[in-house]
Amino acid sequence: MTATVSAGGVPQGAEPAGAGHPDPLFILSPPRSFSTITLALLAGHPRIFGFPEMLVFANDTVGDLVGEDGAEAERFPPAYRRTRLSGVCRALAQVHEGEQTADAVARAEEWLRKRPDWPMPWVLDHLLDLVSPLIGVEKTPDTVATDESLDQCLRSYPNARYIHLTRHPVTTQRSMHSQNEQYLTHRKVRVVGAASSWYLSHRRIMRTLGELPQRQWMRIRGEDLVNEPRVWLRRILDWLELDSDEAVLDRMVHPESWPFANNGPEGGLFGGDHKFFSAPELRPVPDPGPVEFDLGWDLPDEMYKRMAALAHELGY
Repeated sequence: MTATVSAGGVPQGAEPAGAGHPDPLFILSPPRSFSTITLALLAGHPRIFGFPEMLVFANDTVGDLVGEDGAEAERFPPAYRRTRLSGVCRALAQVHEGEQTADAVARAEEWLRKRPDWPMPWVLDHLLDLVSPLIGVEKTPDTVATDESLDQCLRSYPNARYIHLTRHPVTTQRSMHSQNEQYLTHRKVRVVGAASSWYLSHRRIMRTLGELPQRQWMRIRGEDLVNEPRVWLRRILDWLELDSDEAVLDRMVHPESWPFANNGPEGGLFGGDHKFFSAPELRPVPDPGPVEFDLGWDLPDEMYKRMAALAHELGY
């Protein structure tokens, strides 16, 4: 699915015409898997444009995303909706106007509200056209949260490339447990949800990518990329058939240079890992060690066994 539309858009309800932008690259992972820092590193390449979280496949239409009676409004409280929406709005503001001021972001949101019937991939197509010939890269954990969302991603972009990004199950889940505590106040709900998210998301990714030609995807341990960025960035660039000389790598290892590696000029903008946006630096992480789950999580033994087996498959 591709689109050619001006920054002002096409008449509401009209279908964008086909275009020739490069096929995008999607980073697939559950939450808290180093996906934001991975995106910021890749965005340092002169032929790549990295988008913040666009929620492209989390909703069917733009109206579901921004409408007061849309799917997002039914699922999330207003404050959290604003946080989620900031990624796509700041992407539109940056590409349309070259800045992410409050006024530019407000105009981006208004641009969306005028197109409630647009399928969400049209928004991404619009941006891909505008940044072409750069390769657009996007990551949103919601993409792998359901079979339907991931299937929609592959149907919309059948020739895209995909990075399956992994992280050790124990450190991933510890990070998930501290996320959104104001919305998920029951600890047991957070613990069970984190285990299910890690396990089901990776199984879903593995099953789906396994049906694609090998040239379209690669798997990377997030810990390896963060700790040895030059080694792993070069491997990714070689796979993408992009320049990977030392000058390029020197530029890429500064994720703080990504236009979205902050909370915006007036604060309050996100579109990924809140901690990264507050301190956008490349920081090595400790070796996560063996897969030894915290029995204090009080999960069923079968869940521990399944997660351990999957972790082994993923190289942990």
